Amino acid sequence: MSGIAGIIRFDGRPITSIDVETMASLLKHRGQPIITSLSNATLITFNGKQEVDEDHHKVAVADADLFEKTIANPFIEASLQDTFNSLHADFAAVVYDNQQQALTCVRDPMGVKPLYYTFSPGRFFAFASEIKVLLALNDVDCQPNYRKFREYLTWPTSYVHYSEETFYEGIYSVLPGHYLQATNQSLTVEPYWDIDLDRFAGLKTASNYHDTFQQLFSHAVNVRMSEKKIIGSHLSGGLDSSSVSSMAQHLLKQQQRPSVHTFNIDSGLASTDESQYVQAVVNKHQTLHQTVRPLTDVLGSVTEITQQFDRPEQFIIPSSFHVCVSQAAQQIGCDTILTGHDGDSVITAGFDYLNELIEQADWQTLKEADRQFVSHKGRTLSNMSPKWKQLSDDERYQKHILSLVIPSLKKTIKEKSIGEVLSTFQNQKKYLEISNASLVAYIKKWAQQKWIHRAWIDTVLSDDFKQKYTLSNQRSTYQLSQNITKAHHVSVSHIVNINNVICNEQLNHIGAYHGHQYSFPFFDKRIIELGVATPLKVRFDEGRGRGLIRHGLQSFLPSEVYTRLSKTNFVEYSHVTAQQLYEATQEILLKTNNPVWDMVDRKAFQKTTDFVFSEKMPTKKKMRYNWLLSRVIYSSIWFDLLATKKK
Repeated sequence: MSGIAGIIRFDGRPITSIDVETMASLLKHRGQPIITSLSNATLITFNGKQEVDEDHHKVAVADADLFEKTIANPFIEASLQDTFNSLHADFAAVVYDNQQQALTCVRDPMGVKPLYYTFSPGRFFAFASEIKVLLALNDVDCQPNYRKFREYLTWPTSYVHYSEETFYEGIYSVLPGHYLQATNQSLTVEPYWDIDLDRFAGLKTASNYHDTFQQLFSHAVNVRMSEKKIIGSHLSGGLDSSSVSSMAQHLLKQQQRPSVHTFNIDSGLASTDESQYVQAVVNKHQTLHQTVRPLTDVLGSVTEITQQFDRPEQFIIPSSFHVCVSQAAQQIGCDTILTGHDGDSVITAGFDYLNELIEQADWQTLKEADRQFVSHKGRTLSNMSPKWKQLSDDERYQKHILSLVIPSLKKTIKEKSIGEVLSTFQNQKKYLEISNASLVAYIKKWAQQKWIHRAWIDTVLSDDFKQKYTLSNQRSTYQLSQNITKAHHVSVSHIVNINNVICNEQLNHIGAYHGHQYSFPFFDKRIIELGVATPLKVRFDEGRGRGLIRHGLQSFLPSEVYTRLSKTNFVEYSHVTAQQLYEATQEILLKTNNPVWDMVDRKAFQKTTDFVFSEKMPTKKKMRYNWLLSRVIYSSIWFDLLATKKK
């Protein structure tokens, strides 16, 4: 747990003691402040790293966890040589050149460490680990950024790139994997992150990849526990959290250190009960385990995190779910909590292997691979059929193979003639052994779904608001992702995106306010590189998926976990909490002067609310409506707090 803050004046005006005291006070929960005052700059680190070069021209402050031994002043040296990509660390850092009156801000590729800034050309530049520090400065005006709500209140249909704008006008976030350079009048932002896939060129067999993953994952967990006294770990029972918890306990036992404290969250719903997998990990490794319940005051917890995070809540499952772990860890005295958060976005299932085979027109291999995929008894695809478990393997295959080939054909319609598309489908139908009956059933279901989906809502924003605030071409991680894809022919947009980065930031804030930091072994630089370098066939693992974990960590995981094919769906829990939030926020929602109603179409909101509370609509179909309702409520809470803050 650490942080940084600072202000540089370009206009010759003195930095007031009030501003310095405010910065130090607002981040005191992140550690003891160390203040460096220069002629026109003040830089503060809270339990962080401070660097000064030999000539005392350059000063750096960093909120950093370095995972490899490095030189004495890694951030100053990296700024001189433009070698930030060589750093193996989670970090947010600012390097200030007092002689040139120029500074560089930089952030790790996954945005584990937050860093925000505001810049007034010719006047000042200020930065901090939390937005509230910037809002409290005398020269900063606290005004909402309505453009941000175009993104926030629209249901995403694909990965959304992380953008630099925040919910406040004039306050920005340093982009993950980028560095920012600012002088008196100018500001530039450039991506620095690139992946090194050559290090894995020698891996030839699936076993090579499995062994390499085990080595890298062990290292990723180990370095995140280095110099930490009391280790906590989130243990849901899924592959990711079980991998982190199991490896952590294994390493701690080897090093004769105190056992890891594991935490699982019991929502009280049968649909989210993973206790059998949690208990299997606890039994195998004898962790110090604790089951916690989500906080009962859902509105109170959302309000609290909104104040801490200085923006509307991000999770569809509100922070009452996550904060309970931090509260339990705080009572124990944990100084770090390991989490497998979104490990499946890094070490993917590899099911894209089937799409790869379609692109290669390798129908025989595709048929064999898809039959492998549907044959595993532990996998239930209820979206394909509510009676999936009762279907024969061939019936499952027919349904699933059509769900692959038809969408792929649709994508080629603009590129190929109708004749070519029909010819391709004839080949697919023949070699994939697609039956006429299955094809008719697929078309019938498609038509039914199309009719149902016509009434679905993607956004609750009013037409007037959408016209006034168009989606702007702001700086984002889009170009970074494009650069990597172009250079290496792999995608990272499923890894570096708004959901992953903001969840990292939010957990960072939750941890900081409870005396510990969250750490993400799956977001280790080397793990990410191996994840995208691993052939899809190895990841696919004969239809089981996530082959790197199942084989690489087989000796560490209980058999119940490494053979598990299902993943718990929290739709029911998000549905319950959305209803609870709605009931609890009636007073706020009824305020006609709440700016949320300048953005939201009341009819669309009422329709969304009706869907959430409808007894006719199946709960599993309500995900987007739970999401939309929750986000409107989160927004109204934020606006309500903003009005109080202005007063």
